[in-house]
Amino acid sequence: MLAFPKSIALVRQFVEEKKIPSAALAIGVGSKLYAKKAFGVTSYTEGATAVNAKTKYDVASLTKIMATTMITLRYINDGKIRLEDTLTTYFGTLVPPDKSGITVFELLTHTAGFKATVLLEELLQPGDDPTLYILNMPLVYEPGTREIYSDLGFILLGKILERLSGETLDALAREEVFGKLNMPSTAYHPLDMPIDPSNTAYTERNHITGDWLCGQVDDENAYFMNGVAGNAGVFTDLDDMIVYAEMLANHGAVGGSEYLPRELFDKAIQNYTLGKTENRGLGFNLVGGKFDTMFAAKFLDPNGFGHMGFTGPSIIVSPSTGLYVALLNNRVHPTRENKNHLILREQLHETASIEYIQMAESGEEPEPDIDAE
Repeated sequence: MLAFPKSIALVRQFVEEKKIPSAALAIGVGSKLYAKKAFGVTSYTEGATAVNAKTKYDVASLTKIMATTMITLRYINDGKIRLEDTLTTYFGTLVPPDKSGITVFELLTHTAGFKATVLLEELLQPGDDPTLYILNMPLVYEPGTREIYSDLGFILLGKILERLSGETLDALAREEVFGKLNMPSTAYHPLDMPIDPSNTAYTERNHITGDWLCGQVDDENAYFMNGVAGNAGVFTDLDDMIVYAEMLANHGAVGGSEYLPRELFDKAIQNYTLGKTENRGLGFNLVGGKFDTMFAAKFLDPNGFGHMGFTGPSIIVSPSTGLYVALLNNRVHPTRENKNHLILREQLHETASIEYIQMAESGEEPEPDIDAE
């Protein structure tokens, strides 16, 4: 008996019916990998190639938990940054009075008062640092009183990490996350550095040039920031995503080694926004909230956590069982108007949950279904 057959068949069906161009799926429990599959092609363009476990995907807002949040948690553990630190701690007199008390905690939990996003390219000149502009934007609510998912807050958090370290965010992510976790294919791709487009999933057309985006970030604000931002910009492949998912499923440990202390990791996946629009941990999206069908659907664990990205990818983890479902896809190719990933995510999380429960109740150990190489 192969593991998670219905979950795998569901993803395959969505690709075969051309509801999305491609998908790379991993399902595991703790350190045990049960499913590793890749379906489809890198694009609908002539000359597209079949995807595999090494195909790179733009993970959009998964950057928030794969890079920015992880660096922040590492710095908290090292005593370099505190949740109660304010914007003034790092930006000094640049911070106007209405934002002087905003904390790192509020940035991580999306409760800082910033609006969701703006198009920086319409407000600034090419090459401008957006920090001062964001600091001087009017807040849309009093910090701490509401939750509005904000790219702007995470852009500021990325700038804090750069100021604190004296390094760029892509270098920090490489040192503190991807290097430490042995994720060699995961990285930011700055626009001004050579890019290898081979075996990389396309997203949509560049909103400036009209060319297909392949290996260049899809997010407009990260693009404005040369591909490196706290809210988006990271690319990864399925093999590296499995490493990251295993670390999450094991509460901060992977391969028998501690990446984050369990006490700190478990603090990061607590719910700090109960009763607000969405349930938020420190950087993580938690099960529950107004838009829960977009993230968790009928996932088995009400304490589940993870995140999703605009380009289509998602990861969800059960802290009690260790079940994780990681899905990479490029639903924005050829256009962001494609919403099929929302249906797939909802059905996948429910189906994987049912199959996990059936597996646990049967007491039988299924054979892993792993053929994405």
